Amino acid sequence: MTVRVEDSAAHRITARIVTPLGDEATVTTESNYELDHSATSWLPPLLVAGMRKKWNVEFDSPVDSTALRGAPEAQKVFLDWYPKRFHAISVSADASDGVLSARGVGCFFSGGVDSFYSAITQSQRITHLIFVHGFDIAIDDEDLADRALAGARDAAAELGKPLIEVRTTLRSAFGNRLPLDWGYDFHGAALAHVGLALSQHLSTVLIPSSNSRWELLPWGSHPDLDPLWSSSSVTFDHHELDVNRLGKIRRIGRNETAMKHLRVCWENRDGRFNCGVCFKCIRTKIGLAVAGAESAALPGDIDMLAVSSLILTNRHSFHLRNGLAAMEEAGVTDEDLVKAVDKAIRRRHWRQGVAYLRGARFVVMARVRGRRPGR
Repeated sequence: MTVRVEDSAAHRITARIVTPLGDEATVTTESNYELDHSATSWLPPLLVAGMRKKWNVEFDSPVDSTALRGAPEAQKVFLDWYPKRFHAISVSADASDGVLSARGVGCFFSGGVDSFYSAITQSQRITHLIFVHGFDIAIDDEDLADRALAGARDAAAELGKPLIEVRTTLRSAFGNRLPLDWGYDFHGAALAHVGLALSQHLSTVLIPSSNSRWELLPWGSHPDLDPLWSSSSVTFDHHELDVNRLGKIRRIGRNETAMKHLRVCWENRDGRFNCGVCFKCIRTKIGLAVAGAESAALPGDIDMLAVSSLILTNRHSFHLRNGLAAMEEAGVTDEDLVKAVDKAIRRRHWRQGVAYLRGARFVVMARVRGRRPGR
């Protein structure tokens, strides 16, 4: 896979990517701040894509030497996590020496629980907040992006921080087309791309954690992985491991700005900013109930029908059970909620049982017919 960095304007960077299959993708990233035009920022996402597709990566222009040294270590992490899905590849690029000149400390800021927690608790360190359109909000969803950006601008102003606004087609024009799993594989490398592109302004970039140290699992943004994307100019800091999501909600529940502008929903059903009925909205409402907090962005009672209708994974069930246990410890009782969660979990168990029986029936029928399953 070849990567050609093309000439762009000061606030815009572009790369033309050609796969071994001959497919081409042109990816652009633009910002209200000037961006670094070297090939360095393209290394993390292209490395992950190459490992997933078993494609070596060749850059036509230099890449920061520190970033190149971190690439083999990042490969080791992915190979340890996903030995069957990822493959060792080579990266070809001339090495360059970065110049450490910027002093800013940035923090990615989506307006969610994790980013609000980092922005509030690390306020003395942070000089800038970073909002990205094109990751959790589709690049063609201009209405939702405008509303989310307006909320991020207001929140940043109330928190006393300038907002770096970024728009990128990295996910839509490249990641989604391969395809790459956004959560487990790609989003951490995509964040690193943005952080490295802002090297003229930031020397440290905080990536708010998705999980505490007791809940860690292979994930695209991880304390073992994020620092490995660092360059001579930019260091990535995975924040925070010692506080779980309920602890974060307790903290931001005391902050007026967070409660006014909180944005946790990625489904946005019916075009709503926070739909109130998806897993993330319901999980957050449970956390707010535990904290005794109210958010103007997530108003109203918990919808019990929506809870009982949730399509849960094992991890979802774990989080809901933890939320109910925390409610009990906090002296918050809601028998209807307990029943609704139990119903959703029973439905998941029923679906798993049906899937198991269907698989067993397939195996039995295959043996009766004298052939092995899968042939």
